[in-house]
Amino acid sequence: MPLSSKDLHYLKDELSWELLAMKKCHHFAQEAQDPQVRQLIDRVGRIHQQHYEILLSQLQSEVQTAGIQPQPPAGGTMTQ
Repeated sequence: MPLSSKDLHYLKDELSWELLAMKKCHHFAQEAQDPQVRQLIDRVGRIHQQHYEILLSQLQSEVQTAGIQPQPPAGGTMTQ
């Protein structure tokens, strides 16, 4: 079942949120003094990265199927 344009916009928003969460986790993991806290924040960041990649894969397959011109999510590209 193809996704509607509204669904695609929701996916794009979710990509932006996941990217922001990854960036925040990376930042705060760098600032954490306690190694256990740093490790926990890193783990949460990797979970957000996995979610990002799953959503991106779904979005890319929809774009290919529908022949839609892809646009990067707000906040830039994934740089972790």
